[in-house]
Amino acid sequence: MIIRVDAAGEVRVDEHLVFTDFHVEAPSGFATDDLVATMGEGTRADDGHLWITEAAIRHWLVGQTDDLWDEGFSGMMAYARSKGWTDEADTHLRAHIEHVD
Repeated sequence: MIIRVDAAGEVRVDEHLVFTDFHVEAPSGFATDDLVATMGEGTRADDGHLWITEAAIRHWLVGQTDDLWDEGFSGMMAYARSKGWTDEADTHLRAHIEHVD
């Protein structure tokens, strides 16, 4: 699952059926604080990573998911939890940032 932010600040989720990869791609000019402001939805930053709410991911994918997706996403969240990639409240998932040209 790749969350892409384009130069205009539009957010979309690509490869939403891939549960073995989770990151944010943004243009090189976007600083971490810019991404937090652009993405909204409770996104926050910490040590060069973004913390994205499960609710935001579901919001960005409205109309594109089904029960099978929910099962896969729940599995991804459980794996992330086991690796310490969720916050203490279990509401945010950590994503690394890849800057692209």
